[in-house]
Amino acid sequence: MSMQTEVNVKLNELDSQQLIKKPFSPYPRPVRDVHQVELSTRCNLRCHYCPHFPELPRKKEDMTREVFYATLDLVRHYVRQGTQTELSLTGIGEAMLHPDFVEFAALTREVIGPQRQLTITTNGLLLDEAMAVAIAPLRPHVFISLHRPEKAGLAVQVAKKHGILAGVNESFVTSAFDWAGSMKDRWFVSAPRIPCEYLRSGWAVVLVDGRVATCCLDVDGSSTVGTVWDKPETLMLKPWVGEKGAGCSSCHMSVP
Repeated sequence: MSMQTEVNVKLNELDSQQLIKKPFSPYPRPVRDVHQVELSTRCNLRCHYCPHFPELPRKKEDMTREVFYATLDLVRHYVRQGTQTELSLTGIGEAMLHPDFVEFAALTREVIGPQRQLTITTNGLLLDEAMAVAIAPLRPHVFISLHRPEKAGLAVQVAKKHGILAGVNESFVTSAFDWAGSMKDRWFVSAPRIPCEYLRSGWAVVLVDGRVATCCLDVDGSSTVGTVWDKPETLMLKPWVGEKGAGCSSCHMSVP
């Protein structure tokens, strides 16, 4: 066992869930966890319920190595602190489109250690036998969105075969939201009113360009509170006031 693995194992023994759920001070609150990393803002679908259609207000690009390595440094900080829990490789785009997706997923697993959950969400178009074989050793929890059933169905079967399927996502129909008001004229809201876990637990999103954001539903990046190059103690979460009426006040989730 390498020294890094030993460190990860010891850190995973910490009860980070208890640390996360301790009461916060009033806003702004410190970031405690990089919960989501957006590897790409590109997508190979154009779903009507998604901000990609007809045109995403941010640049469509892949995360550079410089940004990704700086992101891992930030994740390491929260691992050492004992407050990093699950990490999800997802975002506005399709993560598997990133040319270094498998390598980046492996590096993420190395940093978060063997016990923390590594989540991957995908539309399934690129989840074939070769991709499943490549990522299965990382023990990811893969969630497949059912936007294109004729494609997603095959991906579900492959993921089942390799023991990495965690679930399917049809919430755009059964528990829909309008991206915190960003698409209020284009999609309905049927999701239940629940507290925002990002604000409650100190979760943050790292956007494709290295900005650290408050909200996983932020379409235009206006919830940014810093960057991955900033000192972690300066990254503070607060309710998001977005552009054109979007933000926490328009979201189906409530500010805790």
